[in-house]
Formats: sequence, structure tokens, C-alpha cells
Amino acid sequence: MKNYQLTDFFSPEKIDYEANLNPEQLAAVKASDGPALVLAGAGSGKTRVLTYRLAYLLEKNVPAPNILIATFTNKAAREMIHRAESLMKSRLTGLWAGTFHHIANLILRREAAILGYTPNFTILDEDDSCDMIQDSIEELGYSKREKTFPKKNVINAIKSLCVNCRDNVENIIFKQYRHIDEFTPAIKNIILHYHKKKKAANVMDFDDLLSNWLLLLDNPALREKYSETFRYILVDEYQDTNALQFAVLKQLATHHNNIMVVGDDAQSIYSFRGAEIKNLLSFPEIFKNTQIHRLETNYRSSPQILNIANDIIRHNLNQFPKNLHAVKKNGALPVAVRTLDVYQQAKFLAQHITTLNEEGIALKDIAVLFRSRFQAMEAEMELVKRGLPYVIRGGVRFFEQTHIKDVTAYLRICANPNDELSFKRALCLHKGIGRGYALKIWEQLNIKKDFVEGVMHSLPKRPAEGFKEFCELWGKVKTITNPEEAISTVLKFYNDYCYLNFDNADDRVADLEELSKMAQSYKSIEQFVADISLLDEFKGETRLDESQKDEALVLSTIHQAKGLEWDTVFLIGFNEFEFPHPKSLASAASVEEERRLFYVAATRAKRNLFITYPQNKYTNNGMIIARASKFLQELNPDCYEEWGIEN
Repeated sequence: MKNYQLTDFFSPEKIDYEANLNPEQLAAVKASDGPALVLAGAGSGKTRVLTYRLAYLLEKNVPAPNILIATFTNKAAREMIHRAESLMKSRLTGLWAGTFHHIANLILRREAAILGYTPNFTILDEDDSCDMIQDSIEELGYSKREKTFPKKNVINAIKSLCVNCRDNVENIIFKQYRHIDEFTPAIKNIILHYHKKKKAANVMDFDDLLSNWLLLLDNPALREKYSETFRYILVDEYQDTNALQFAVLKQLATHHNNIMVVGDDAQSIYSFRGAEIKNLLSFPEIFKNTQIHRLETNYRSSPQILNIANDIIRHNLNQFPKNLHAVKKNGALPVAVRTLDVYQQAKFLAQHITTLNEEGIALKDIAVLFRSRFQAMEAEMELVKRGLPYVIRGGVRFFEQTHIKDVTAYLRICANPNDELSFKRALCLHKGIGRGYALKIWEQLNIKKDFVEGVMHSLPKRPAEGFKEFCELWGKVKTITNPEEAISTVLKFYNDYCYLNFDNADDRVADLEELSKMAQSYKSIEQFVADISLLDEFKGETRLDESQKDEALVLSTIHQAKGLEWDTVFLIGFNEFEFPHPKSLASAASVEEERRLFYVAATRAKRNLFITYPQNKYTNNGMIIARASKFLQELNPDCYEEWGIEN
């Protein structure tokens, strides 16, 4: 390997670290060799630390090709390199920087032959992976089974978790997909067949990039080669790493042991994707003589916001304690807002946002956050009625979601039997019926005026069974006048459909249950369908172009909001049995992750934080009293003030 000189990469220019970094940041940037854990609190400048650490290493004559920076997005890596180049006043060449998958791809291209691949192997994206899994399902004969079988995207999600968590199919299904455990042997066969097909075709999926990288590092000669090459390893967002990424990093650090990881255990919220908080919590035990640096100076939020954030997280037992303190001046106390119900919550939200906007806070500087997607349903409806523009971060509007449109399709054809699109959409949800058969059935019933029995006899066995199933369900629904009862009837069929077709079925079922509760306030299916149709039409007339999106209010789940910040944050639906999520109550570790989610939501706010919770909830059995989340109840009352809105 060529011996690089410092001047091969930039012209040295002395950086004044003391003038540009606070004492906490400076200590981390100038840390001595060996393993280091940088605990970067929210808004404490972790990217700044990584950037200056990179510049510091280069200034100490460490060649760029001997430095590895692993990030979770290529954008983060580019930003870090750009900042470092600005500091150094020159371009950096030869640096290993990017996502874990990007680095793995570069290495695997070099070493492909050792694993039995050629260097020009193809990388499958998620759609390609699902298509190859579908091929495996068909080749093994599972698509011909009479019983409905899990869809390709569900099996792909199970496969991905197995690889990234370094776990087996049985355990993953037991932990997260217990509703389809009867298919475990078949899913194992499909995944095994899928892996064989990939190898034969000289292709890898995204998960293979990491698992094959680790496989390379199991070779002593290659482990020595790459652990010697990477004299310094820097890792961003370390709290989000999974078991596979940790194993790769551990192998890479065997030679020099110069690994600095930056993260915040208080913001570890992605266990459902395979992230392991223990990677961070156990780092000092695994990497002996670890230096621990705490970044506790927050540049984002007011002292009042940080006061409540510190109080939130102190209740977690498994953590590295931190106490964030503010650079900004005093602001308003966070507010816990008690409303009568979800409708009053939505009215308060829209009205208060309007007031703040009139006082000079731009809509783009306001966010509405929620634990689960369904919690924003009434808020969306109110925002639309008032003409307040908004965007959904990382998703679509509530009534545009696939599962919502699927279920409401049955109600639409009850309200209007001539609705061809809704009729065909509902038909396609039943086994054996695709778009072609749906069109054929529609034409026979509505153009040729055939009877149902005649249509059924004209279809092959499997579509005929699906059409019979549809007719039985439709026959029940069209005799019902109450929209809540009609939705509940459809859900008896559609809930099973969810679990077989979507990898986030629990969230979708929760959305649909809330849709059913919302429908209780309507006296007829026609009225309900008309209202949601008007929402669609209004949305269509006010669809935002790219320039308008910069001026719109943001609605987001907390998971999607991590890493972002706004002047004002509304956290809605902060009720017991909604936040923390009911499923988390089974274990202390899960409850602690939910509390970290609350912490993440609070620390998105710069100046204003409003936490709203309705006092009454509508269920399928009527109205019940709802309590504020246990997380609010455990806070020091001095951290916030309370507002009660009852009319």
C-alpha cells in the first residue's frame, strides 16, 4: 500500500480548536488514542465534534485512507467531509466515509472472489429482494396452497431482522410476528431458497453487504489487513447500531483499538428495527480502558425545555446519566394541556397554531408530534377545515393510507354501488382476485348484468372462492346503516389481511380501530363517506408544491422527528395506554425505550412545548375516562404548568 503524506491531501492550516469548541467538545476532539465513548446529549454539537476530531487526526499526520467514518446516512458523511474540508481549506482524498453499507460495498468489490462472487455483483434494492422472495414462494409451491400465505414483504422483513439481529427465524417470528407462527417452517425454507438464488445469480441484498463484510473479517488475514488499514474509526449515532454492525466494528478495531463512537443512550428508540442499546451501554466493558466524554451543553433549547427533558430521563435506570444545561436564555414553561376529548384537542391545536403564527412564528417552525399515526387523525381533519397547510413527515395523510382506503372502499360501495374503483379495490383484497379478475367481475355484474351465481361459475376455483368471500362480507356490510358497525364488520376480515400483508400490521390495525371509533359520531354511512370524500377533495385543491412545503406545518411521528428541531412542538395524545405503547408494558426495558421516546419529543423544541391529553376516550363500548400518561404523572410539577380546556 502506498505511504501517503499529509501534503497529499491538504495544505496544513492551523485550527484554533479552543476558540471553536467548548471544553466538553475540546476534550473529546483531542482525546488520546484508544477506545472512546462520546455521550452526546441532544443539541450538544456531536457533528461538530466528529468534524473537528477528523481535522485533528489529519493535522496529527494521520493519512486520510487510514481513517474510517461510519454514519447512518450518506448525507451525514458528506456534510462531515464538507465541514472538515472547509476547516482544512483543502479537499480530502482517500477518506473512507459513508454508511456501513457504502463502506461494505467498497470492500466487497475488492474481496468478492474470496466469498465466491465476482467483483461486478449486483445489489438488490428492497423491491428486487421482495420479488426474488416471491419467486422463491412460487418455486417452492407455497403460492398454490389453499390457505392465504404471508406476503413477500412480510417475509423480507423477517429475513432482514434475522440478519441484522444475528438471530434465527424462530426467535424473530416469536418476538415480532407471533400471529403467523404457523408458517415458520415454510418461511425458513423460503429464506434458505432465497439465499441460494442470490448466490447463484451473483447478487447481494443490502443485508448481505454487512453480513458478507463480517464473513470476510472472520478470515484472520483479511481481519488483520483491514483492522491495520483503519487506524482510527469514528462512528456516528452509535446508539442506533444493531448486532451485526457492532460485530463488524469490533473486528475492525482489533489491531489499533482506536475507535471513537458518538451517541446518546437517551435517544435510542429504534429497537423495532434491530437497534441494540446495549452496544452503547456495554461499550466500556467490551473495549477496556474506554475514555468517556459527556457533551451536556445544549445549544438548541431553553432552560425550561431542558429542565423537563432532564426530569423525563432521570427515571430510566439503564443509562449513562447526563444533565443538559442551556446556552439560551430563559423561556416559557412547557405546558400540559388537558382537553375534553380528541376533537377538542384538535380544535385547541389548530387555534393555538393560528395564534402563534399570527404572533410571528412561521408554520414551518411548528411541529405536531405523536406516538402512533392514528393519533393525528382528528388533528388532520381540523387543520384541513381551517385551511392550515401541513406536510406529513415520512408518510402520507391519514385518509390516503392504503389500509384506510381499503376498509373505506366497502363503505363507499354501500353509499354508491356504481363506484367502480372502490368496488374493484375491495374485490382485490380477497384471495385469487387480481386487477384482471376484478375488472371481469365488474363488467359481468354491471355491463352484462349477470347474476352473482353466474359470475361465480365463470371463474376458476381460487378467484371464485375469493369472490364468494367478498359477496358474503359485502352482503353483511350493505345491510348496516351505522358506519362504526360497518367498519367493525369489515375489520373482522381485514385484520387477518393486515397481518399477512404488512410488516407493521399492529400500527395499521390501531389506525383502523381509531377510524371505527371516529365513525361513532356519524348517523349514516353516506354522511361518513361524504365527509372523508370532502377531505380528499379539499386536500386535492390545496396540494402543496415544493416551494409551499417550506412554509407548511409539520406533522410527524416521534420516530420520524429524531434529529430535527422546531421553535414550537405540540406532543398530542399523551394518554395512558397510548404513550407508553401498550405493548411496551410487558418489560421494563421496553418502558424505558418509550420514556426515551418522550425525551426525544421534548428535546425537539427550542422555545415552546405543549403536551396535550384528552380526558375522555371513545371506544367501541362507549366513552371512558382517560388518564394522562404515567410519564407525565412521574414528573416534578415544577417542570411545567397545566392548562385545562373544557369548552
